[in-house]
Amino acid sequence: MYIITATFDPDAAFARASEMLALGDSPERLAERLGIIRDMEIVKQGVGNASFKRLLTDIKQLKHFVAINQQIEEVKGGKTMLSFLGDGFKEKQIARLEEERRKLGSLIEAPKWFYQQPRVHLLSTIRDYALDGSQQGDAVWTEISRDKLVYPIANMFETADKDFAQELVTQLEKPFKDIDPRFLLEKFEGHRSIMFDFDKGVAMYYTPAPAH
Repeated sequence: MYIITATFDPDAAFARASEMLALGDSPERLAERLGIIRDMEIVKQGVGNASFKRLLTDIKQLKHFVAINQQIEEVKGGKTMLSFLGDGFKEKQIARLEEERRKLGSLIEAPKWFYQQPRVHLLSTIRDYALDGSQQGDAVWTEISRDKLVYPIANMFETADKDFAQELVTQLEKPFKDIDPRFLLEKFEGHRSIMFDFDKGVAMYYTPAPAH
């Protein structure tokens, strides 16, 4: 796949993110600076306090789901201590595990709920704003393998990482102005901004295709 890479000024990115977070008490000014006055209601909801405790419950459920999948694969591969009992027993085990997995519901509901939260949407917008004001004008298209890109939140859902989920909830439940801008830049996700590499001073991002 192709993305855009560019050098960026880490200090400028940090300053711009910090400046926007500090405007949490002034949603009108924040919306104006971000150029999203039309989305004022999302901005007002985003700067308001919100509970993200559900995320911890969802990750716990996802962890159970991942464990069941692993058990199913082990049974199918004959890697369990009871494999000597034969195919009939194996089929019953798999059916029981699949029913248990079915009762957990759809995996899509957890990330769907999370990414729809106004605060998440607003923080992603601020992350993009920090990118736009700190990149150094040397952007180039770069071909990169998808598995080389880092999406911390998506990876959290895929691996059911409860430690990162707790860290994320802690940040998201802070008063808006107290959210750590470094966390936002390094461990969050943007609408367009993919990754800020502070050690190399390189950012990766998408850009909308030009209109024809």
